[in-house]
Amino acid sequence: MSHLKHATVSAWQRDHEGTYTAEINGYKLEVTWQPDTDTQPRGFLWTAVSPEGKKARGEELHEEIELAMAEAEAATEPSDDAPEEAA
Repeated sequence: MSHLKHATVSAWQRDHEGTYTAEINGYKLEVTWQPDTDTQPRGFLWTAVSPEGKKARGEELHEEIELAMAEAEAATEPSDDAPEEAA
């Protein structure tokens, strides 16, 4: 059984420059294509900006766009390390 997360592809919009964007849980998400160069391999990169303006960025290139999208979406989920609020 696969434990890989799947992107909510219907939430993503492609702009005229080929970048994909989405807004999920108040986060602004972006996935861009990086062509290969002499020093960098090709692949998809993601960024996520929280409602407070904190920016997160993927650490690795993804060959499949759906993997980059799913990883970006995962950045919008509450962290298991976050302190719980007192009731």
